[in-house]
Amino acid sequence: MSTNPVRIAIDARFAPALAARLTVPHKLIELDHLDDEAVRALLPNLDAVVSGLFKSEWHVPSTQRPLLVQSVGAGVDGISIPVLPSGSTLCNVYGHERAVAERAFAHMLNLQQGVLKLDRNLRQGNWTPERPFLPEVSGKNLLVLGLGHIGRELVRWGQFLDMKVTVLNRSASPERAADLNLTAFGPLAELAMHLPSADFVIIAIPSAAGTIDLISTTELTLMKASAFIINVGRGPVINEAALYTALAERRIGGAGLDVWWTYPTDDQPCHPATAPFHELDNVVMTPHKPTHETMHYRWGVIAENIAHHLNGTPHHNVVWQHPTTS
Repeated sequence: MSTNPVRIAIDARFAPALAARLTVPHKLIELDHLDDEAVRALLPNLDAVVSGLFKSEWHVPSTQRPLLVQSVGAGVDGISIPVLPSGSTLCNVYGHERAVAERAFAHMLNLQQGVLKLDRNLRQGNWTPERPFLPEVSGKNLLVLGLGHIGRELVRWGQFLDMKVTVLNRSASPERAADLNLTAFGPLAELAMHLPSADFVIIAIPSAAGTIDLISTTELTLMKASAFIINVGRGPVINEAALYTALAERRIGGAGLDVWWTYPTDDQPCHPATAPFHELDNVVMTPHKPTHETMHYRWGVIAENIAHHLNGTPHHNVVWQHPTTS
């Protein structure tokens, strides 16, 4: 094993957390103040890039040593895979499934019982809810889209709450369904069949070919007027305009949104969508933020991956590997 420090380009805000977990000699190079030309010049001499971003403007055909491109999350949306250098390895990292499931069910319970409105009313001394009795989620129909890490955790939560759980997935995964004792399981092509009976729809699939605008006007029209939709996957899986219209016109019960269509640049405040969801009282809005526990786990895995990369041992969570040029 080389005694030279492993050279890692990383977003400045992540550098201290990674440095605290690394077990190999290292040099961290902060990406934030480098322009595209400077990053491109730096890449041939790097061992790793730790970021949610790899821009097409950074393209170099090859590097002097194999390059690890390590996403800081499960998604690789910001990484331009076609321009990764020859011989590079792209990895992601998980550990977020429990936190995301917590967020999804927090939205579910808030929406089902109108917790935010109850809170506002009681602050004014009003003890009487609009409904004489509050509903439970037990026994309700939960439709989960996706059976990845998050989807599996959502199923376990739904089963614990005695919900009737149905899962639709992009690919056939009968072994995953069997492991979870799922009896209601099928492909996304069956979405129209299951939407009319769902009390809650939770989206836990990425934005990709075949899933963008998966939920649009037609699908929202199939839902019950009392049903709620919760998105913890990616914003573009739901058509923004169609969802806003359905909510504004009270065609569905409400929405819990943790992922969005618009995100801030350079940390400048902005609304998370073109449509004014923030004006609607049947929407619960949260930013898609990881928990402390999730990030503690992730930095440990990323530090291990860097050590594996340096030692030539297998990486964790390989998403894609570029063939080495001959």
